[in-house]
Order: sequence, then C-alpha cells, then structure tokens
Amino acid sequence: MAVQSEKVLVHHLAIGMYVSALDRPWLETDYLMEGFYIGNASDIEKLQKLCKFVYIDVELTRQKIKSISAEPSLFAKIKTIANTDIKDISFSRKNKQSSIRRDDNQYNKSTTFATEFRTANQLYKDITVTASSLFSNAHTGNNIDLPSVKRSATAVVDSVVRNPDAFLWLTRLHEKDTHTHNRSLRTSIWAIAFGRYLGLEKDKLNNLSIALLLCNIGKAKLSIELLENEDDLSDDELLEYQKHVDLTLDALKIMGRTPQAIITIIRAHCERFDGSGYPMQLMGDEIPLLAQIAGLVTYYEQITNRRVQANSLDPTRAVEHLYKLRGKTFMSELVEEFICSIGIYPVGSIVELNSKEIAIIVEQNSKNQLLPQVLILRDVKRQPVTLFKVLDLYEIDQSGGKARPKIVNTYALGTFGIDVEEVTQGLSRATADNHSDENKNWALKNLLKKMVP
Repeated sequence: MAVQSEKVLVHHLAIGMYVSALDRPWLETDYLMEGFYIGNASDIEKLQKLCKFVYIDVELTRQKIKSISAEPSLFAKIKTIANTDIKDISFSRKNKQSSIRRDDNQYNKSTTFATEFRTANQLYKDITVTASSLFSNAHTGNNIDLPSVKRSATAVVDSVVRNPDAFLWLTRLHEKDTHTHNRSLRTSIWAIAFGRYLGLEKDKLNNLSIALLLCNIGKAKLSIELLENEDDLSDDELLEYQKHVDLTLDALKIMGRTPQAIITIIRAHCERFDGSGYPMQLMGDEIPLLAQIAGLVTYYEQITNRRVQANSLDPTRAVEHLYKLRGKTFMSELVEEFICSIGIYPVGSIVELNSKEIAIIVEQNSKNQLLPQVLILRDVKRQPVTLFKVLDLYEIDQSGGKARPKIVNTYALGTFGIDVEEVTQGLSRATADNHSDENKNWALKNLLKKMVP
C-alpha cells in the first residue's frame, strides 16, 4: 500500500504528526534522520523557522495521535544522545511488566571484521546447505541429522561471539531470499547476536541457534499455497498455518533425541507477551526468556523481509514499528534492548552519505552508532566505484576539520543495482591485506574533499 502524504503549513503542525518530507532537501538541514515524529513544541518551533510547509505521513500520524503520550519517540531520544554509547540510552519504563534475567558474560570482539568475514562467509554457505537439508528431510519424512545441525550451530555461535558484525552483514545481504529454511537461518543468526549482546552463556546461545534452525521444519508439511501467502491468510487458513509449531514438535518427538531446552524454545517461540500468540496463548513471564528472544527476532525477520518485497519495512521503519509494540506484543525491556543491539543503521543497510556517495554498513561503532564503518559502492554520480574502500566514519569525524561525515538517507538492498555478488566481491577486495597507510590516507582525504560543509 502506497504511503499517503499530506502537505501541511508549519503553523498548523501538532505534536504527534509524522514529518516524512520538508519543503527543502534534508541535506540542507541538521536532521539526523529523514522522517520523524513531532514530539514537543520545540520541534514545531524549529520547523517553523526552517520551512513554510512540510509533508505528513497520514497513517503514521493517525496511529501516533491515537495513542499519544508525553513520552517522545524513540528516535528523538536517540538523537539527543547521539554521541554516547548506545548502551547508555535511558528508556522510560512506565508500566514495567517484567525484567530480563541477564547472565554475567561480557563478550568482546576478539577478531577484526576483515578476518571474521572470511570465516563467516564460508560458514554461511555451509549452514545454508544444512538448513536446506533440514527442510528437505522434514518434507520427505527422512530422519534429521541433529548432530550435523548442532555442529553447524556451534560454529556459527563461535563466529558471532568473536565478532557479530560479519554474520549480521551476511544475514542482511541475503535477506531477499524468502525460502523458509533461509528464514530460519537468518533468525538463528539474529538470535545469537542479540543473545551475545545480552551476555547469555554460550550453551544458551547454542540452544537458541539450534531451536531456530529447527523451528520451521513443521512448515514442510503445509501446502505451498499457505507458505506463499503467509502474510495474507484468511481466518481458516491462519488456523491451518499455525499448526506448524505442533507439526515441528511431532517431528522432533519421533526423533526422540532433542534436548528439552530446545523443545521449550520451539514450543513457545510464537507466543506473545499479551497472550495473542499461539499455540497456548501464554502471557508475560509464562513465556521463557529464550522463547521470547526467538519470537522477537522471528517477527523482525518477517516484517523486514516479506514474501512480497514491496510490503517489507526498511530497518528504520521496522525499529519504529517494534518500539510501538513494547509492553504489548513483546516485553518492553526486550524490545528496547534489541533496538539498542542492532542500532539505528543495522549492519548491511544501504545508506547515502552527505558526500552524496552510496555505501553499505559493514560494522557498528560502539562509541557512536550514527557513525559506523561503511563500504563505498557508488560515487557521487551514483556510478560503481573502481576502488573499494571501507571507511570508519567515526574515526574520520574525530580526525578534526570542518567536514563531518553523516548518513543522510537509507535505501532497500537492490537500490542502485547493488546486488549480493557486487557487495561480496567489493568487501573481499576492500578487506584484503593491502590496506596500506597510504591507501587509508587517500580514502580519508578523498571523503573529506567531497563532504558538504
């Protein structure tokens, strides 16, 4: 469905409206994001000084005003602390219903992105074969090779623990593939990365990984029509579709060797915090924490990667959507922690810099998630680059000078003709062991030269 916008004079603005466009390019302003909710009178005053009119997203505004509160939007909060560690974001927790039971593990990156990318790229190919085999065996009724699944899951966990950005990047890069087994693989990786961020013990990360690789095998028993139309089912079709959880559990019961901890995650991963899930309509703390994590990442994968791509939400809208569901569909604290873990610009996002170059996010920066590391893919004329470079926007920003790097827009993967093969080859070349100081200095000077003052 197309976004409905309405032109509004700035003197008619109100708190709760979603500003989707200005009467001038965003690049000419200091807004960090293209699109935001009006959270207070200061926002209105600023717009009145800057513009004569703006465009309002009608549906988002209607939803916001319907449930408006004094609490500012998530992005308004993030903008005010853009130069702090993202983990230090202080969320309002009115109506707090539960708490996340954390483990005491602190994981630090032990390998560079370049090193881990080479390992993760091969592991991704291997585990894709494993995931495909799982679904195929479930469809034909053959035995599932659980030891093979465990080995693959453990290898991925080890990689994500060393450096999560490599696998998250590959996950985002391959998100256009909507085959059921690849959905399971991507949600497994999201869950490991989120669990790592929460400091969960490695055995719990392994259980999460294995559970999410297995959780969709029951769908192999559903009709192709149900799977292809899972985003738009009638009430009767939805009831039939929801049988996939029991079908998965039945398949695993026949095997008789699946650990109970994994069964527990699978059984409850479609339950929802407000009791709206299935198959048991569990609520709140009745849902085990690992199952809540599995449910949240599964939902995120679904909304960002619909079978009809036009219906998918980009990372920014997906985060905003999740934020509205806190305390309802999902535990408030869990949603907020997940948003902090993936950042405003998740790894793998296509972005435009204020240099007018197009890049892809390859690694987060814990000191400032608005300034990650990026791989430049298109020059200022939107043409493919001849020399691939990974740039650390935070390092450049800290180097001084008037020009400051800034992300000014985000795009769906595939925009500008960017595809998986190009990005993979570009990243491999850019992260090869040929990054001399001379090349780094060239990249820095080149970017600063193109920056808009």
